[in-house]
Amino acid sequence: MTSKITRMLTLLSLVVVAAPGCSQKHNDRILMLEDTNRALAHQLNAMRGELDKSYREREGLDGQLLAATRSADDLRNQLANQPEPIQLAAPGWQTVPGGAMIAIETGVLFASGKVKMKPEAQRTLDGIVSTLRGEYNSQEIFVVGHTDDQPIKKSGWKDNWQLSTERSLAVVRYLAEHGVSRDRLVACGAGEYRPITGNDSQSNRATNRRVEIFAMDPASSFGK
Repeated sequence: MTSKITRMLTLLSLVVVAAPGCSQKHNDRILMLEDTNRALAHQLNAMRGELDKSYREREGLDGQLLAATRSADDLRNQLANQPEPIQLAAPGWQTVPGGAMIAIETGVLFASGKVKMKPEAQRTLDGIVSTLRGEYNSQEIFVVGHTDDQPIKKSGWKDNWQLSTERSLAVVRYLAEHGVSRDRLVACGAGEYRPITGNDSQSNRATNRRVEIFAMDPASSFGK
């Protein structure tokens, strides 16, 4: 019996001695878990802040994308309403601001002082008709007659303005009769007042006597 009591007292003393140790470990673990919980809560709050920031940035980017899309749509609509620009001149033509131009020496089309076209002029004008109905089928057509500075003497015209305008009109009528839309055509004469070289020799005067045909984009300021 005594030995049993002694053993029980010994076990009790061990429990009493061990109890404070177990309690300390428990408290330490609680403190550790609380620290971990606080750290996790801090991380969670930080992540929530980053998420909110990401949402705001995405909303900003969405707004920028919407604005860019609207701008692109507006630009597309503007381009759709613009005439197709002439990038390269057709063979025999030269590029000018807003379109293209071809110049024909008057001697190819008319006899001196005359406005009735030579028979051989038709071949030249037929090629121009083909170009105006093909490459330049949506352009406005301006036909400008030019003369040299020699005064009118025997042809019966009042002056070089009248002669250049009548020749331009003859070309316009030919183009219209051969399939170029009449609402695209404009006839005008510059007389002797827009030479491209000096009227100081026979060859230079021949160069200045010419008919110019312009194929111009409708949006250009030419003729307006």
